[in-house]
Order: sequence, then C-alpha cells, then structure tokens
Amino acid sequence: MSTLKALKEYLVGAGGYLLNDDNNGKTVMLSGAWGSGKTHFWQNEIEREQKKVKGKTRKVNKYSAKEYKEGLFSKLKKRKKACVYVSLYGKDNIEDIKSEVFTKVYSQIPTKGNKDKNIDTAVTWLGYGSKIASAVSVFGVKIDTTQATDKAKDYIDNEKLNKAQEAIRDGGVICFDDFERKSKNIDLNDLFGVLTQLSLDFNCKVVIILNSDVFEGEEANVFKTVKEKTVNKFFYFEPTIEELFNSIYESNEKYKKLDAYRAEILKAIEETEELNARIYIQVLDNCLEWIGKGYDKNTIRSLVFISVNFILNDLILTKPIRIKSGYSQFENIVYSEINYPDNRLCMASPARKISENNIKFEDMTGRKLGGKEYNQKTSLIEKIFEILSENKKTGHEFSETEQVAIRSWINKNKRKLDAIWKYGYQLYCMDTIDDSTYNKQANFVKSGILLKNHKESS
Repeated sequence: MSTLKALKEYLVGAGGYLLNDDNNGKTVMLSGAWGSGKTHFWQNEIEREQKKVKGKTRKVNKYSAKEYKEGLFSKLKKRKKACVYVSLYGKDNIEDIKSEVFTKVYSQIPTKGNKDKNIDTAVTWLGYGSKIASAVSVFGVKIDTTQATDKAKDYIDNEKLNKAQEAIRDGGVICFDDFERKSKNIDLNDLFGVLTQLSLDFNCKVVIILNSDVFEGEEANVFKTVKEKTVNKFFYFEPTIEELFNSIYESNEKYKKLDAYRAEILKAIEETEELNARIYIQVLDNCLEWIGKGYDKNTIRSLVFISVNFILNDLILTKPIRIKSGYSQFENIVYSEINYPDNRLCMASPARKISENNIKFEDMTGRKLGGKEYNQKTSLIEKIFEILSENKKTGHEFSETEQVAIRSWINKNKRKLDAIWKYGYQLYCMDTIDDSTYNKQANFVKSGILLKNHKESS
C-alpha cells in the first residue's frame, strides 16, 4: 500500500483515527514540505466536501456519489457532526478565526422555513471578518448585530445556533491550514492556546496542517514548545513524486484527456525531482492546452521542463546559436542568458574561462568536469567553486583578480546559473525537437497563450 493510501486508511478508514470517539478532544498535526500536496490531500482524499465544479455544459458535483460517501465530510454528516476547513491565510486576529469557524459550522445545519433563511442571510452578511462588538457569544465569538435588522437579530435565539454547537461537540472535526501564512499580528502561542481550548471545550478533533520549517527566530522556539505541549498526534506527509502526481491527476476528470501521455508527463516530472502539487497542476493544465491542439507526445518532455523551469525560476532558456566552434552547447546557453561584463577575463562567461584552462564541461551526455567524475545532481555552483579552490592542485591557475571576478559573478547569478545547469545541461531537451516547436512551447509557457497553427486559423 502506498504512503498516501496508508495514511488515508488510518485517518478515515473503518474505525479511522478521525472517526474514533476515543480521540475526541485531541489536536492532530499534519506536517510536510512546502508544496508537497498536504492541502490537496486533505480536501480531495480526506474531507471530500461536495461542491459544484464546471463541467462540459453545466456545473456538476466535484465527486461521485461513491467518493463523497467515502469522505470524512459525508461520514460525519451522517452522525450530525460538522467537518470544517479554515485557512489562516489573510486572518488578522484570533476573533476572525473564531468567527469563520462559527459561520462554517452554522452553514452546515439544514435550513427550515423562511425564518432560518433570514438568519442565514444575516450570518452571511455579518461575514467571516466581522468586527467584534457585544451581542451574543457562540464558540466564544461575539457577533456584532448592532447594524442588523430586527429579523437578522432573531438568529441569536434560534434553535439552529444550538444545533451548530452540537454539530462540533463530541466528535466534530475542524481543520486549520496555512499556519505559516498567518498574519504576524497573531501571536503563535495565543493561536495554539485557542485551538487547544477549542478541542477541549467542545471535545472535538482539531487538525493542523503546516510546514513547520518556515518558522524562524523566536517563533521557531515558540512553535517547538507549544507543539510538544498541545499536539497529541503527529503525521509527517511525505509522498513520492508518483503518489502526489497520481493523486492530482486522478482528482480531476479533465486530466483523462491526457491518458495517452500520462506516463511521459510523469517520467519528465520525476526527472526534475520536484515535489510540488501546484507545479504539477500547472504542468498538467499546460499539457491539456498543448495536446488539445493536436501535437504529438514527442514534445511532452520538452514542455514539462520548460513549464517547471519557468514556474520555479521565471526563466525560459533561449535555444542557443553556436557562438564559436569548440564551445559546448551549455556554454552557449550561459552566454545567451547571462552577460559576463569583463571580456578581458572571459569572452563568454566563467564557464568559458574554465574551458580555456582545459577544465572542460563534457558533452551533454558526459559526467566529467575537470578530469573528474561528478554526481550530476551536484549544482554547477558547487562544481565551479571546487575548481577554483583546487586550481593549484590541477595546475590550472586563476589569478586573484580572476577568482574575485568569477566568484562575484557566480554569487550574483547563482539562482539563474543553477537553473541553466539543470535545464540546459542535465535535462537538456532542445535538440530533441525542432526550433519552431521549441520556440512555440517557450512562447506559450511565458505568455500563457498558445497561438493557432495556420490550419487552425483558416
């Protein structure tokens, strides 16, 4: 069983952790690297709240009836318990968070009659970020009704309020996401205190989704302390590239159009070694547009690399024209992308300077640099600095002035150089497709517009 399937079974399978009343009152943490698909996993594999999405001709349910019934939202609904998802992104204070929890739980209670409809309108009107005044306390939230109509004020006495509280009490689940994107105005210690108190007061389960590595300085110390004191169960989210890709691919019917190219897309993504759900979605959407225009799958690898490089580095590599006989393709790409200011030191770049000293970058399939075997995963920056530091041993001297200039240039262009090394050398694909196709792919990824062929225009 895959990692994701095992985690899903543990959380929401028969007698799963989030369905077991023995775990009420506990706080759970789902942690993992940035972009590893934690939110996607929660919403599409665990929660599965039924929402409408755009179909071919009309809006349709996001999940099939079977998928919906297998999700946490549906399973809790049968028990008359709430399943709530709250993003902390953009939240500026604790009261806004409490207010959204209340509003979302309240919205899950069935409406009966016109009075309830008026109340629902009032709650919607008050909004998630309503300013706090005095009126009524629900979930510890004071809802401002001073500007509401008399009918809107009726909701403070309505039976639906009691049902909302009961829906979260003794078994409801509240998931808080985007901890690392909370406002700096919210104290991390206070936030953990509120969520822990919520789980205890209502005997519900609180799930926290975050990337713990983003906290720095004092917040990192606070996080370590409160995590140890308040979190009852830890889960580390670490899918393989294939697991994450399959989860995203299978979560949307539209990607079935890519079935004939699925293996090629996955293989190319695995070559990039990037584990990022948002990148996969953008790559798949790009492929949908490209394939939809009738292009064959020989161009897929190139399109994936161009897309990933642009998303991560905002860089589209220029297909190089050979500048001088003897220059490697890689050196020409460096020359095309980054200007080296001092031609007296180096005609094209530090890469050229190293080649002039017989410390050559081998051809595109080679693995040698400076007469040594190198791990292809090692960055270009590490390679060049190693050469500079060992120049006396190799007998290829760089003057002090040259070393200073090269180091300065490398530091200034480090990110772009690493991108060029990876996508213009290790994953080089420009020679596998013709210039016209490559340029069309590059323009499409950069502009977002896929221009029509002459046949399509006519």
